[in-house]
Amino acid sequence: MPYFSYSSISHQGQKKKGVIAASSPREIQRRLEEQGKYLIYCREKVTHWKFFKSFDKKHLEEACIHFREMSQAGIPLLDILESIKNTSPSLQFKNIFEDIHYLVSNGSLLSEAMAYYPQVFNQMFIGIIKAAEATGKLTTAFEQLANLLNEQIKFRIKIIQSLRYPILLLGMILLLINVLSIFVIPQLQVLITSLDGDLPLSTYILMDVADKFPLILWSGSLFIGVNGSLLFILSRFSQRIKAHCHKIILQVPFFGSFFKEVILFHFFQVLNLLYQNNINIIESLETGKQIFNNLFLKQKITRIIEKISCGYDLEKAFKEGEIFASYSVRMLEIGMQTGELGPCLHCITQYYRHAIEQKMNKILTYLEPIGLLMIGGIMFWVVCAVFVPLYQQLTILDL
Repeated sequence: MPYFSYSSISHQGQKKKGVIAASSPREIQRRLEEQGKYLIYCREKVTHWKFFKSFDKKHLEEACIHFREMSQAGIPLLDILESIKNTSPSLQFKNIFEDIHYLVSNGSLLSEAMAYYPQVFNQMFIGIIKAAEATGKLTTAFEQLANLLNEQIKFRIKIIQSLRYPILLLGMILLLINVLSIFVIPQLQVLITSLDGDLPLSTYILMDVADKFPLILWSGSLFIGVNGSLLFILSRFSQRIKAHCHKIILQVPFFGSFFKEVILFHFFQVLNLLYQNNINIIESLETGKQIFNNLFLKQKITRIIEKISCGYDLEKAFKEGEIFASYSVRMLEIGMQTGELGPCLHCITQYYRHAIEQKMNKILTYLEPIGLLMIGGIMFWVVCAVFVPLYQQLTILDL
């Protein structure tokens, strides 16, 4: 269904602009008239995804909590959607739930209406709602989704907070080097070169680095920018190149394994939730792989799904995938043997959570002293390079 940007006016003269999913402008006009509004203009949006660029998961979590609480109170579905639409602080969500309310009131299932907004409701979300509609457990489904979104938001905040200090420290180091090379060292260089006698090696190196640092910085930035842009353009045309680049990212020492574990943590989170809602393992894997933003890992999961479809045991297919920790494979094997796969998936999720937290603690443990040593070392080098020749000159003058 296409998206339209529109402008309308009510009987009271209130104007409103928004984005709406509809089959035609005539349908938009009819829907607005039902709400006591008149269509001023509408235009189909080709790049409607930009409307959701600033989409906030917090709003989706609040909508899920709202739905759960009102559903527990026995309030009908259409009234819940109307309430969410009216109370949402986001203009995006007001428009979205207005469309969903209209579609549901005209006979669509909730999952079908939400499927018109894949930028907001991903395949995992739609799959869980569809399963809940079949079993009549929408309240439970929204509670699970609210908990999952809350965990993901907290986890993201925790990672950002953990990396904030190392990034700030790195920025301070680069700022210090720039200030010294642009403002301080050129002034000292005039003084140092005016002195008689031989200068120490550290002073020559400092002056040489100060002269060439801007060139090195710009050359390095240009090299990274040009090569990065070239790889990005090539990856847009070739999935093979894109997968190879994503594989290289995962092979970066320490940080590659960290990113990989973050992705797999979210994957098993989703897989566990889908399995709890009685979605079969093949469909769960197909839905779960959509969260991968790394094409190399996504291709690995695709091969695992193909093997399971051909009769492979779950644990054997995961083992041959060669991207999962041995603990994960062992827990899957136990789950298949005991018939309790759900608890085992939960254990795997907790394993990856613990591994990520350990790595974040290591980052902070190593980067903090390294950063301080680098700042101290730079300052010590500058002081030695400047004051040693000055001291030598004062010694010669017997001052």
